[in-house]
Order: sequence, then structure tokens, then C-alpha cells
Amino acid sequence: MQFSKKQSISTTVPSDSPVCEIITIGSELLLGQIMDTNTTYLAQELGRTGIKIRFRTAVGDPIEEIKEVIRNAVERCDMVLVTGGLGPTLDDLTRDAVAQVAGVDLEFRQDLMNRIEQAFRRSGYNMPENNRRQAFVPEGSHAIPNPVGTAPGFIKDIDGKPVMCLPGVPRELKYLLSREALPWLRNRFKLIDHQITYKVLKTAGIAESKVDRIIGDLILPGQNPEVGLLALQGGTEIRIAARAKNEGEAYSLIDPVEMEIRSRLGKKIYGQGNDSLEGVIESLLAGQNLTIAIIETFSAGLAAQKFHQLPSRMLVESRVIPDEEHLIRWLGKENRMINNESAPSLAQKVYKACNADVGLAILGFPKKGKHGYTLEGRVATVGAGIQNIFSWQMGGNLLTLQNRGAAIGLNTLRLALIEKFG
Repeated sequence: MQFSKKQSISTTVPSDSPVCEIITIGSELLLGQIMDTNTTYLAQELGRTGIKIRFRTAVGDPIEEIKEVIRNAVERCDMVLVTGGLGPTLDDLTRDAVAQVAGVDLEFRQDLMNRIEQAFRRSGYNMPENNRRQAFVPEGSHAIPNPVGTAPGFIKDIDGKPVMCLPGVPRELKYLLSREALPWLRNRFKLIDHQITYKVLKTAGIAESKVDRIIGDLILPGQNPEVGLLALQGGTEIRIAARAKNEGEAYSLIDPVEMEIRSRLGKKIYGQGNDSLEGVIESLLAGQNLTIAIIETFSAGLAAQKFHQLPSRMLVESRVIPDEEHLIRWLGKENRMINNESAPSLAQKVYKACNADVGLAILGFPKKGKHGYTLEGRVATVGAGIQNIFSWQMGGNLLTLQNRGAAIGLNTLRLALIEKFG
């Protein structure tokens, strides 16, 4: 498939995909006491099913506030998915809030009560009386029994739109979503041909704005497949998402777009999916049976830390030198000052001193000004017939300089290995 600057990628994504608002309930979320991983998980799984997430809302425990966000969500979306607030305590008010917004009473369900009691018996405990609250759901609800916990979920239509309530415990949420909720939603919204499959391409050494200039004509919202960008420290992720009846059909749409993107970005793409920059480099080193030693200044060991997290078989040693005085002393008396030749000298010395095959040096000393830090950074990779040097200037806060410096250093090493060994 050929692409020109004016061509669209493929057919337009149908506009009949339902839109959803995700509501997470719990004052502990607003206080920052726990991290909300549920919303990210739900957005990913609902998106793959063909449901568009339009809003994500967090709300505390007061019932009037819960009712307000549910009313707003019902008004502006085709469906609502609520997590949390289904426990046995007096501040677990999701059931009450949904019932009041729907204008119905709560009803006791003996079948749910039996399952809750069984869950306690299996665990060898007597059920506290307050767990009886969990057997109540709004009248007319479709109950979702919970075999992996005590909090059943439920679905209640409000103004003809389903409000689906699931427990906030991540293990229980994931179980009920995959086993009960998603099949129900596919049937309710006729999502048989709405499965969304995506592939993520990862780049290094190129800013989001430049990626956009190179492949911007492929980024056409509403197309199938649809291309999107996500800027990260040191690179950009490119997401290609396609909607089809199954994965095979989806990849038949994704593949030609991926080929076109790869042809334009070339070596800027280092991997896909769960690939990491350090993992790709580890594989390149292992493929040539090369070991590496790393020395860093301002990046404070962040590049080496990536390898330590693998854990690496090819990294033999890593060092951090905090300032110019110590660096000059380490380089030796013949080096009285730091200049453009210092980075390759440093890379060469570290790999020889550590008995490694390749040395990576990330060099620079940020200077603090009125509006943050500025840096003249230099990276060198030396050894095994390789010599690759890169320099740059940038400004920002210290953590940003450190993270970007580590990413630039690793990418310089990757490019050197590719250039030498293919």
C-alpha cells in the first residue's frame, strides 16, 4: 500500500461506538493515599472492546457528590462505569447513590446474600452483620455475583443508559470485567465487530514535534486504523489502533501503516510493545558477546540503573563522578581541563579500567541560572571498533536533564552498535 501526503489511511471508523465515562469513588483517591490504577486498566480494556472513553472522573465519599457526577455522566455519555464504594461500611454509598439517581429503592437479594455467606465460610470466618449491606442493589438491577470477593457488582439502567458498578479492589474488578462485564457490554451495544487492536512503536532521539512533521499526514483522527503520538522522556511512542472483527483483520489494517511509518523514521524506531531501550541494547551486546562499562556525571547513574533493572548480563561495572575536580583527577594528570575530547577519553578509560569491551561516557555539568539549569552535554561510546560521539545543549530542571541525558546516552550506544553490527 502506498501513501501520499494527501491520502487517508483506510476507511473511517464507524461513528456508532458507544461513549463511556469512568467514575472512581473514594476520598482516599482524592487525598492521594492510593494510586488509581483501575481507571487506566478500564480505559485500555474498554477501548479494545470498541467503547470510547470520553470522561474520567474521581469523586469522594459524600453521597450528594456521587449522585452529581453520576447524573452528569448519564447526561453526556451512552454508558457509565463506576468502581468503588461497594463495601460493607457506612461510607460505601455507591448502591444508595445509583438507586436515588434512578428514583428506585434498594432491594435485598437473597441469592447475593448466600454467595457472600459462602465466601466467608470458605475463608473460615463468621460473616459480620454489616456485610449484609452488600446484598442490596437498586431495584430492577442486573446483579453481577462476585466469586472472588464479597462485593457484588450490578448494572442499572438510568434514562435508558447502563450504569455499571464494579468493586474497586483491582483483583476483583479485573475478574468481573473480563468474565461478566465485557461480554454483557458487547451484547448490549452489538460490539461484535468493534474489537480494537493496537501496536505501539517506540522511538528514541527524536522529539514528538519532529515525529509529527514526518508522519503527520498519517495522523488522521477518526480513521481506521488511527495513529496517535505520546511524548515521553527521551522519545515518542506511536500508537496504531485498528477496529475489526478479530485480531487478524485488525493487523491487516495495521501492517501497511506500520511499514510506512518505519520507512520514514528508520533507525529512530528502536522497538515496539513492551520493548525497552536498555533491553534492545542488551540484546545487541549479547548478540556480539560484548560487555560494557558505563561512567556518568550529571545523569547520576540513571543510564546504568536501566541495565541493573533488567538485570543485565553484559554490564560489568558502572561509575558516577559528581564534579569536574574528581573527573580530572580520575582521568589523570595529563588532562588538566574538560573539553570536547574528554568524553571519548572517559569512555576509553572506563572500559579498559573495568576490563569491558565497550565504554559509554555521559558527560556534562549543569549550570544553575535564574530560570533553571542549562547543560552542555556530551556522550561517547568507544570500544570493539566503535566510536560514536554526540553533543547537545538543553535547559530545564535537574531531573529532566538527568533523564534526557541518560536516554540520549543509551540511544547513542544503540546507534553505534547498529552501525557497526547491523
